[in-house]
Amino acid sequence: MRRACALFLFVSATSALGAAGISTVGRDLVVRSDVPGRVVAVLADVRLEGRVAGDVAVWGGSLSFGPGGSVGGNVWVFGGEIVTPRAGALPIAGTIATPGRLLELYLAETRRAPWAGGGRSAEVRGLRILALSVWLLGTLLLLFLFSSPFARAVETAQRNWSGALFAGVLGVLTLFLAAATALTLLPAFLSVPLSLAVAALAIVAKIFGMGALFLLLGQKLVRSVAPPRRPVALTAGFLALGALSLIPVVGPVVWSAASVVAVGIAFASGFGTPRLRVTA
Repeated sequence: MRRACALFLFVSATSALGAAGISTVGRDLVVRSDVPGRVVAVLADVRLEGRVAGDVAVWGGSLSFGPGGSVGGNVWVFGGEIVTPRAGALPIAGTIATPGRLLELYLAETRRAPWAGGGRSAEVRGLRILALSVWLLGTLLLLFLFSSPFARAVETAQRNWSGALFAGVLGVLTLFLAAATALTLLPAFLSVPLSLAVAALAIVAKIFGMGALFLLLGQKLVRSVAPPRRPVALTAGFLALGALSLIPVVGPVVWSAASVVAVGIAFASGFGTPRLRVTA
C-alpha cells in the first residue's frame, strides 16, 4: 500500500517534469551539480549541494542544504523537515510549503479583515480545496461503510431541524467546557487523556454529522432518497456546501454554522443508531 501511494505521488509530481529534471522514489538523493529543471523525491531525503533552477518537491522525506545548495523556484516538503544551513537564511527564491506553513497561512488569512488587502488568497484557496477533497473522499468512504446509520441520521434531522441545531450548539459548548474544565482542575495524567478523548469525540461527531448533512442537502437537490442514489446525493450536497464555503467572508461563516449543525445531527441521532421500539 505504501509503495502504491508513493507511485501515485511520483506519477503526479513528475507529470510536468522535463528531461532536465531529477526524480527518485525510495532512494535518497544528493544533488551535487546544477539542475536546470525541478527535483522530485518520494519517500526519500534530498540534499542540495548545487543550484536547482526549478521547484523542489519532497514527499515523505527531508530536505537539507550543502554549502552551494539553493533553489530558484518553490519548495514543497510534506512528511519531513527542512534542515536550514548553519549560516544565513534559507537559499530559496520562491515560496515554502510545509504542513506548518500552510496552517500559518490559513490562520493568518482568517485573522485578516475582509477589507484588508495583501492576503495570500491563492494559496489559502488551494488549501481549502485540498481540505474539501479530503472531506469528500472521507464521507464517501463512511457512506460506503455505514450507509444505514447515515440514512437514519438524515431522517432524524428532517423530523426535527430545530432539535438538531439546539443539540449542536449545546454539544459544542459542552465539549469545549468539558475540555477546559479538565485542563484546569484535573492533574495532568488525567486531564490530558480526557481532553484528547473529548477532542476525538468532537472530531468524530463533526465528520459523521457533515456526511449526514451532505446527504440531506443532496437528497433535496437530486430529489431522490433511494439507497443506490446516496453517493450521488452526498456528492451533490457536498459540492453545494463546498462551493459556498469558498466564497470570501461568507464561506467560513457558512461552514462554521454547518459544522455546528453537523455535530447536532450526530448527537441527536445517536450517530444513526436504530430506535428501539417497545410494544405491549
